[in-house]
Amino acid sequence: MSFWALPVFGLQMVLVQVAFKRYAMIRATYRQTIRALSRVTEVGGYTETGHARRVCDISLAVGREMGMAENDLLNLEYAALMHDIGQLSLDDPIPGGATVVAAPYQQRQIADKGADVIVETGVLDEVAHIVRHIPDPYRRPQEVADKSIPLASRIIRAVNAFDDLVGGSLEGSRRFEALERLRLGMVYDFDPKVVETLSRIVERNTSFAM
Repeated sequence: MSFWALPVFGLQMVLVQVAFKRYAMIRATYRQTIRALSRVTEVGGYTETGHARRVCDISLAVGREMGMAENDLLNLEYAALMHDIGQLSLDDPIPGGATVVAAPYQQRQIADKGADVIVETGVLDEVAHIVRHIPDPYRRPQEVADKSIPLASRIIRAVNAFDDLVGGSLEGSRRFEALERLRLGMVYDFDPKVVETLSRIVERNTSFAM
């Protein structure tokens, strides 16, 4: 490397560092905005306080244990935080915001409306795709598992159902009953690998029930 190449190389490194810092700031801004949006349903009385945060935290733990890549985890985080944003379209809120007890057509409406809102950002199409597929069952009767459903959607579907059943309860019996209900739904509703991963995580991390 020549003497004159050193300053040029140094300038390139500075530009790279600036670019990384700017990217980090953009990601931080996105995360702050999305976390704020996720609380709109709570403030409006559509979902329980802390639901989106809990679903996000547990979903990320499941995603990491299942070996998801960093960028996929970021999309999972955003989708988990905004998975209930479509509830704002409902004329009558679901009791407790628990979509696990909602009719399939309501679950579909919530997902589609939420995905449509996310698409409007113009930069989160993959997140919208994940949210849109959350209501899709793991497989339908007399059919094989639908591999077109994103793993992130399958994770959020199971974790959301778990938190709808447990909420902020610290009771071990409620966690056990919720996991048993999810296991019973592994035939059609929930991905068995996701449910088993979720079970392991919940059993060794009691803080996730807070």
